Amino acid sequence: MKTKTIVQIALGIATIVLTYFLFESIMKPQRFETLRARKEVEVVNRLRDIRTAQVAFRNVHGHFAGTMDTLVHFLEEGTVPIVRRIGYIPDTLTEAEALRMGIISRDTTFINAYEALFIDSVNFPHRDRAVHMANFRWIPFTNRTKEFSVEAGFIERNNIQIPVVEVSAFLLDYMDEPEFRQLAINAVKRARDINRFPGRRFGSMTEPITEGNWE
Repeated sequence: MKTKTIVQIALGIATIVLTYFLFESIMKPQRFETLRARKEVEVVNRLRDIRTAQVAFRNVHGHFAGTMDTLVHFLEEGTVPIVRRIGYIPDTLTEAEALRMGIISRDTTFINAYEALFIDSVNFPHRDRAVHMANFRWIPFTNRTKEFSVEAGFIERNNIQIPVVEVSAFLLDYMDEPEFRQLAINAVKRARDINRFPGRRFGSMTEPITEGNWE
């Protein structure tokens, strides 16, 4: 009787353990994907800001910034032109016609790049410039240890040199929790198997685009 009881207890414990591992095998990947989606919201938001700065840099200099140091310096010390229209355009004319006739004029002023791109009470009502710039170059959730990867250069199309840029964050950098390490490695392998970048990025070094792979 005693032996039978011990066996029953052992079987009960084994059932509980197996049930737990079965539950974990189902729920752990779901927790991984939930956390990944939450983190990538912040990664993408940072990439959007970097893209905004890169496009402005290109418009001023004719090429993209090749390093985060260059881009940050541009935001802190550089300027961008702001064109203001002076005068009223009659309903019967286009802006180009009114400008040609001298009815309106344009005035160009130069303001700090960061202020021109990111100081906006409507789009960024709670943005703290110092905090924003302190975090600008760093991939979220890396405790400021991993910078976004930046590449910039030119490609030739029809004998024309076209500037290109690619900025990226590797999945294993922002999904570095020990609990999910193997799942992250598996996700990287799956992405590479189908020739996709394992993480979030925008732009391309082979195509003149600035779209992100989340779009």
